Amino acid sequence: MILSWNDGELLDVALGSVLESTEIGVNVVVVDNGSDPPVSTGASSRVRVVRNDENTGVAKARNQGARLGGAPVVCFLDSDARFAPGSLARLVEVLIADPSIGLAAPVFEDQPAEASAGKAPSLWRKALRATNLTTSYRPVRKVPGEFWDVDFAIGACQVFRRTAFETIGGLDETFFYGPEDVDFCLRLRKAGWRVVQVARAPVHHPPRRRYRGLLTRRGLHHGVAVARHLWRHRSRAPNRRDR
Repeated sequence: MILSWNDGELLDVALGSVLESTEIGVNVVVVDNGSDPPVSTGASSRVRVVRNDENTGVAKARNQGARLGGAPVVCFLDSDARFAPGSLARLVEVLIADPSIGLAAPVFEDQPAEASAGKAPSLWRKALRATNLTTSYRPVRKVPGEFWDVDFAIGACQVFRRTAFETIGGLDETFFYGPEDVDFCLRLRKAGWRVVQVARAPVHHPPRRRYRGLLTRRGLHHGVAVARHLWRHRSRAPNRRDR
């Protein structure tokens, strides 16, 4: 499932990378979240485009797309991300091989693992990222092997079991834009599912861009959402030495 909002050619690249995935059959739902002009993907029996007249937010639109399908495994992919040919199959392989795993995510190409996953973010870590003093999350202790458990992975690429998604009611739609992806992972873990990060499943996604919008309306709304998220998951707050 790919969510698009005024993404233009980026969407074409992301969509093409999914359709060109090897060793796995795919069908894609593209949710056009009020783009101007509307999304056009060409004719393909494997692609369904659903149009929203306005931007309904990330969580609500992703839930909408996920619920239109019936496959046992679902993928959320950002429109500025793209799979290498065998990567989606690798993520699905890890997921289905262990029934305790609810969600699998990649290590993005040319980025450290902790750039996109790790321990649950603390208020201190969020402050460092918001002020551009760090671009990484707190790393987990990796065990030998091709994947390891994390508290969360960002929503740019998440592959998960439909049963896990349905068990917790999907993404929390009260979050318009962030941190619905972190919240999703933490709620999966609370429900007993494992969340893992997988090596050797190449996915390209741009590294975190410097955030300059703290005092904009969107930035303030995001700050309120982060504060509500941290309060919800306050029992997971790290001690001072673990920040």
